[in-house]
Amino acid sequence: MAVNQGDDTVQLIKDAADIAEIIGEHVSLKRAGTNLKGLCPFHSEKTPSFTVNPDRKTYHCFGCGEGGDVFSFMMNFHHLSFVEALKELARKYQIALPEKPLNPQELEKAQKREAMQAANEKAAELFHQLLLSDASAKKAREYLEQRGISEEISKEFRLGFAPDSWNFLVNTLPKQNITPDAAKEAGLIVPRDNGGFYDRFRNRVMFPIVGLTGRVIAFGGRILDDGQPKYMNSPESPVFDKSRTLFGLFQNREHIRQAKNCLVVEGNFDLISLAVHGVRNVVAPLGTALTQAQIRSLKGYTDEVILLFDGDQAGLKAAMRSVPLFLSEQVTARIAVLPEDHDPDTFVREFGREGLDKHLKTAMPLPEFVFDKLVAQYGASVAGKAKIVAELQELIKAIGDQHLQRTLFVSHFAKKLGLSPQQLLAGVILPPPANSQAAKSKAGQGKGEAPLPMKQRQLLEFLLAYPEYLPAFLEAGLEEIIMNRFGLAILHLLKKQPDLSGGSEQLLELATGPERAFISELLISTPSHSEEMKEQMAQEMLSWLTSSSLKAKKERLMQQISEAQQTQNEQLLLELMSKKIQMDEALHS
Repeated sequence: MAVNQGDDTVQLIKDAADIAEIIGEHVSLKRAGTNLKGLCPFHSEKTPSFTVNPDRKTYHCFGCGEGGDVFSFMMNFHHLSFVEALKELARKYQIALPEKPLNPQELEKAQKREAMQAANEKAAELFHQLLLSDASAKKAREYLEQRGISEEISKEFRLGFAPDSWNFLVNTLPKQNITPDAAKEAGLIVPRDNGGFYDRFRNRVMFPIVGLTGRVIAFGGRILDDGQPKYMNSPESPVFDKSRTLFGLFQNREHIRQAKNCLVVEGNFDLISLAVHGVRNVVAPLGTALTQAQIRSLKGYTDEVILLFDGDQAGLKAAMRSVPLFLSEQVTARIAVLPEDHDPDTFVREFGREGLDKHLKTAMPLPEFVFDKLVAQYGASVAGKAKIVAELQELIKAIGDQHLQRTLFVSHFAKKLGLSPQQLLAGVILPPPANSQAAKSKAGQGKGEAPLPMKQRQLLEFLLAYPEYLPAFLEAGLEEIIMNRFGLAILHLLKKQPDLSGGSEQLLELATGPERAFISELLISTPSHSEEMKEQMAQEMLSWLTSSSLKAKKERLMQQISEAQQTQNEQLLLELMSKKIQMDEALHS
């Protein structure tokens, strides 16, 4: 069985869900009149254009055109299906969901994903219990104690221990109603060549990786002996995308929001050790360089990131690769390089939080740091500058079509090199300007179409805000007036709406493409009117509509009369003249 997505169920959850609360968990929102505003989590921007209307329970970004209701946000931000978004909101607001049969393909996909989540949760529970009390985990407990990791932090982050066994999970999970297939798909066990399975994680301290919905989606493991690899993560799966996930973000998200900046460290132990010392505004990528998706996920909590890296060559390369990503996402980035032979874990254990805070004050803007490192590496000779230019050109290309960021970057570093911007840009193939989603949104319609006339737009905007007036507008001749293809598409959506009293939010579920952007923008920007004002506006529009539709009909009638005269069709001409007289009387009345 699966979720029954009936209108009553969907509306019940939508009514219960606080869209400001849901979005506010990931985007820093500030009051702007009756709305809330923040930086859009779906595209790069420096000035907030992402708007949430709590009363209408909708959101819209005036920069990229993304908009919708609470379900749309859950689906787009967390990469969930509609059913998964429905379930997650129902769980959060404690609403029981009715169920209905799924088709075989839907059932298989839903069961597979849920089974993987259950396998990860059960494995996390088993590993955690072993670490806390099992005799086999004594070495792991001693290791954590040596590194200063308290039991309190171990419990908060649900640290665990994978025993030095090839079949601990293989034997234990089936007794917990977890199938071998689910454990295999989650990456917990691995098929043997000759049949059967073995545990992926053995003799390791385990770090559950938690998604932004609070469920365990994967694991990281640190070996306790001299085995290899030293660190190991779960393989990617339908529930785990390494490039979009940051270790510690779920646990530390409110601390990051309060601190107004976020430290990025390279290792899980670095993060845990900092947490022990009270430094909680920290995340860690999962064994890879920072990705654009990870930086974007941080934008909802802070607009400044500080990289806390080693000063070795690998750290420099990682810092260089991240420069264009931060510029593209318009996130301020600084870097604090640790002294030689130190990582964040050893540094905070030796110098404490006070020493770390003092060191962080020396953090340099990331582009400046990279430039200084390149000068130190290649020198300021002509040959050295040529090599620096080659390195910077790669960064300029990677900035992409963020024209302002690219211009500022080129102008700044050209001046530092004693070159003109043109000299620095020489040899760089600039990408063509992309057709931005913002342009599409502002146009509100397809490319090449005639713009929607102002009066037609006003009529449709009123009906989108107050669809209960649609029957009266249709009777007054609305279809005689709306001739633009985009306008007809909006009108078609209005006529498809099953319940005109349900409000225009229902239309978001029917609309796609530019029509959806048009509707979501309208829901944010249209003010609420009193009943008296709404009725007055409706009567004024109906009066104009009646008159204009009659005029439009008369124009077509006059064309028909002209054609009847040319063909000398007297009978038709008499009929048409009779209609004209009636129409003139109606217009004068």
